Amino acid sequence: MALKVIVVGLGARGREWARAVAADPGFELAAGVEPDEGARLRAAAETGLAAPRLFGELGEALEGAECDAVVVVTPADRHVAACEAAIERGRAVLVEKPFATRLADAARVVRLAEARGVPVVVGQNYRYMRAFRAVRRLVREGALGRVGQVVCHYWRVPHEMAPWLAGMEHSVLWGMGVHHLDALRHALGRRVTGVAAESFTAGGGGLPEGASLRALLDFEGGARATYTASYESSGHEFFERGQEFYLRLTGERATLHVFHRWLVLCERGRWPRPVRRGPRGVGEERELLGQLARAVLRGEEPDAGGRDNLQTMAVVEACLRSSAERRRVNPQELLAELEEPAAETVGAER
Repeated sequence: MALKVIVVGLGARGREWARAVAADPGFELAAGVEPDEGARLRAAAETGLAAPRLFGELGEALEGAECDAVVVVTPADRHVAACEAAIERGRAVLVEKPFATRLADAARVVRLAEARGVPVVVGQNYRYMRAFRAVRRLVREGALGRVGQVVCHYWRVPHEMAPWLAGMEHSVLWGMGVHHLDALRHALGRRVTGVAAESFTAGGGGLPEGASLRALLDFEGGARATYTASYESSGHEFFERGQEFYLRLTGERATLHVFHRWLVLCERGRWPRPVRRGPRGVGEERELLGQLARAVLRGEEPDAGGRDNLQTMAVVEACLRSSAERRRVNPQELLAELEEPAAETVGAER
């Protein structure tokens, strides 16, 4: 049975999702939603959606098109409203990262979905890239021994960004940090218990505050990580489309270096050796769509589910609070604060 899907938001990324849905035999592209007429016309040309299946509002699409799930690819500050509208009507949701711009909003969506029995998948696709899959496999197999230190750096030259991102404070955190922080905790399989961060803009590029970020992270089990990211780098415009990425994990038995898609394992007493990333398999979007299908049809809990992604949202919020308040913040305490009011309400009802 092909699941009927509405894609909400038909900008460049939304059209990618529409094409991915249309190309997957397990899905049918039922409709698209986009308030901008020009974007609707481009979507019609690229995806084959006819005018009767293109809507300006999600509510109209939910009333006018039969669907099983909604893929939300709107600007980040509109994710929550679209998710809630779909969930209220009993539709499954796949929402692009960042899940929300506030942890409390993301938690509210998760609670609503759980109350309605509706699955939510978050588009944290970096964790399924071959390099990060290889890192996770090596960590799980014990090739590094107990990992104690992690260093992760991302640099990008000034570039044209999506309008919603270009005008936001903390753009590098919302644009790339949320990807990397999620992939790191997924690869290590540990929760983050402490964050000390500074979000800033070095200046000169006219970007809002927060085009660069530096953060110290503590993980369960004692691992420590240093993470930096910047949209203000320069001098490598013609290398990897102006981007540089480096990750180093140091364990008791070995150190693993990741430079873009190249991995080198340095084991104690042995020559360094390259590590294969493994077969391509399905793409990251196909992986997420597969999780969505299994959740809807079999009731299987998604690996990138909403409840799991609250951990990533808590780390992001901890970065924001730490930078604003100049103090160390524990993401687990932020999550506990959200659970307390719910527990008190249940107690009062009894």
